[in-house]
Amino acid sequence: MFFERVAAEDARCPGASPMARIAVVGAGPSGLATIIALMRRLHRPFEAWMIDAEDAPGAFGDGPAGEALTTEPARDLSVLPERPDDFSRWLKDTLLAAGTVSALRGPQDIHVPRALFRDYLMARFGEALSQRPDVHIRTIRGTVRHLLAEAGGVRLAFRDGEGAVFDHVFIATGFGMAQREAASWREAFAAAARLSGQDDPPPLTLVGNGPRLAAILLDLRRRGFSGAVEVAAAAGRLPQPHGRGHEGMVFGEPPTSRSLRDAFRYIRQECSIAEARHGGQWQTVVDAASARLSVVWRNLPQAERNHYRRHILRLHRHFSVRLAGDIHRRLAAEFESGRTRFVPPRDPKSLDETVIDCREAPSARALAGLLGRDVALLSAGDCGQLLSDGAPLRGLSAVGAIASSLRPGPFTFAETVRQVYRGVLAVPLSGHRRVSNG
Repeated sequence: MFFERVAAEDARCPGASPMARIAVVGAGPSGLATIIALMRRLHRPFEAWMIDAEDAPGAFGDGPAGEALTTEPARDLSVLPERPDDFSRWLKDTLLAAGTVSALRGPQDIHVPRALFRDYLMARFGEALSQRPDVHIRTIRGTVRHLLAEAGGVRLAFRDGEGAVFDHVFIATGFGMAQREAASWREAFAAAARLSGQDDPPPLTLVGNGPRLAAILLDLRRRGFSGAVEVAAAAGRLPQPHGRGHEGMVFGEPPTSRSLRDAFRYIRQECSIAEARHGGQWQTVVDAASARLSVVWRNLPQAERNHYRRHILRLHRHFSVRLAGDIHRRLAAEFESGRTRFVPPRDPKSLDETVIDCREAPSARALAGLLGRDVALLSAGDCGQLLSDGAPLRGLSAVGAIASSLRPGPFTFAETVRQVYRGVLAVPLSGHRRVSNG
């Protein structure tokens, strides 16, 4: 479904501008959004490599994972920042025409199968590419071992020993750097099949507490798995459902203090005021407060930022990342049935084949390993630029879920799209780079 478009070196027009070389590490929604933004906003020839350890671009919509519903409603899934209703309009024009939506308010509030969201992203990708004959795109399946900024650009080294040097690298891996999504689904189905054939099987243990776990659990039940399931999660509670939109909420000025305690006291205070003023659901207030965290973040020293990542990030993400209301109701019923229960957290790598890793926490530590840097010194700027001890790492940006492991803010696709466009507009790209075997 995705294709590779590579032009030969001798096909370039004489006198043309030098072709920049860009790497996008990650081929999911964040990676596709990055490529689309580059084609729409980088007004010079370039070659982009889309690199993923497991999947081709758009593969997140394949198989059972593609049947799972998007965690966000259609209104929040536009890949064009200047047209926030673009995905809703695409749904209406593509699937819901000829009076189908006459009895509905519109498609903006629905959660659709991820395969359908993938089709939308690929449609917008194809449209952008058709307007850029000067753009060459390669799709590469390979595992990145190391990233190193050097005088000629950023060297990206693969596990097989090959490498390439790029003008700029966008790291858009979602949750794939630490926990592979496709592997979670495959291993869960295989384990359920083994346990179903046993006379007295042990429980199937799913490690995690996010949308991926919810989708895998409900799909196993839909396919007929009736065995006991244990959910090992530090939070010990269900992922949260969506609330109403937070448009129109007004927040006060954030504090100028360089204290994390003061920052979250401000957030709690603003949440209380907004809850009392608007009478909204707590989800709505948290969403609006999260949008203000980037302002507070600018004032915090690195030690306070590290404290957030170590102690608050997972809790913040738990209350910020949401499920469709219907999925949440089905999940609650599953726990009420007694067939599924929470258990204390455990390390999936230290146990047997009945323990499946469904985690999806973005890993700053995994990114630090690629860079050969101390994770305590890493952070990300407003445009996604990676920094070490406050100093920019030239030629490197992080967008999407991996960026959310380095700074707080809305855990939404809309925020990823904003990061991507800010990053593309902020980073100068130029020059030729080379492929190497070392």
